[in-house]
Amino acid sequence: MRARIEQRGGPGVWLAAAIWLWAGQTAWGQVPPPAGAPGSGGGSLGLKAGQEISSERIQELYRRILTDWSSGQVDRAPDELIELETAVVSDEEPKTRKRLFEAEQAVIHQVGANDLEVLVPIAVLHHEAYRRLIDGPVLGRALVINHTRKMARDLAVLYKQQSGTEGASLVASRVLTSLGGMLLRSAQYPSASDMLEEAIALDGRNVSASLALSTIYEKNGQYKSAEEVLRQLLAADPAHVEGRFRLAVTLRRLEKPEEAQKILEELVAAPETSWVNALAFQELALLESGQGKTSAAEKVLRTAIERYPEDVRLHIQLASVLDRRGASAEAGALVEKALTLPAEGVSSARWLYNSARPDIFEEARSFLAENSRSRLPMLAQALGAPVATATGVGR
Repeated sequence: MRARIEQRGGPGVWLAAAIWLWAGQTAWGQVPPPAGAPGSGGGSLGLKAGQEISSERIQELYRRILTDWSSGQVDRAPDELIELETAVVSDEEPKTRKRLFEAEQAVIHQVGANDLEVLVPIAVLHHEAYRRLIDGPVLGRALVINHTRKMARDLAVLYKQQSGTEGASLVASRVLTSLGGMLLRSAQYPSASDMLEEAIALDGRNVSASLALSTIYEKNGQYKSAEEVLRQLLAADPAHVEGRFRLAVTLRRLEKPEEAQKILEELVAAPETSWVNALAFQELALLESGQGKTSAAEKVLRTAIERYPEDVRLHIQLASVLDRRGASAEAGALVEKALTLPAEGVSSARWLYNSARPDIFEEARSFLAENSRSRLPMLAQALGAPVATATGVGR
């Protein structure tokens, strides 16, 4: 099922291997960050990018950041982590990233020696820092952004490998799903594909990852791969409306019209008026028209316009069908009416279909927040810090 977008390197599980052995088991074109922004030198740690920081000091600060995270400082700790990592890592000197990794690794080894569960909130901390990093200025931050994402990914995989439980697989899968979603939003399709494929390998019932991965395959014209992952999605959730619709679109493109039509007819027969339902009408009419069934296509579109009277695309689509059968006057009237309808914006059905919508990944991020929050007391105990109840973790 793993369809390659392009040639890529290995899986990069160096962090998992390194910590396991140590345990003995045993961007472009944006302006620099403004003053006060994470990593600008105006943060709570008082660090400046490029300053010399010893490994011992990095460990000390990293422990402080983990302590803040474990005590419920969920807004402060990720910014502190960004400030620390941005101060240490330089794109001009790749070895700085290795020094940061080794220092963070030492702390993780110490606090995780007796309880693997602390890896979950640490992974989520790096996940949250990565989300904030990519939402801000990226000039000169390529290496640190990659490091932060890799830490989140590898800590999650390490937790799964060392725990070996089904719950650990679910947690790791959701970390990778959310990271994949952020990569997809940034149009980094090969990296997003890798992350989402790995998420599905950890949990075959991860519907969010399957849905997101299918959109990447579709954007790259890999319709057979899209079909495979969508069928896996529907095996886990047969009633998933968007999954069924995307499968129908994919089947039409693969010249499997009979199954595609059956799915689309079931979708348009549903009483709801969602964006998926509106697109199902468009796709069914397109399928009928492509088979030369002009009258059937016209009937579908007239029914659709009754349900969605302000849908511009439906009016234009019906006008095209009417023009093809010689009803040019009515076709012209429909076009004129379409010009008076509200312009489609970011809430249009076609835009929603083609975008990396945040709601696809909301389940994964809520799952991570809950699992991280429940383990913060364990992290505090491992750090020797007071145990406090956090009010929220991540978004």
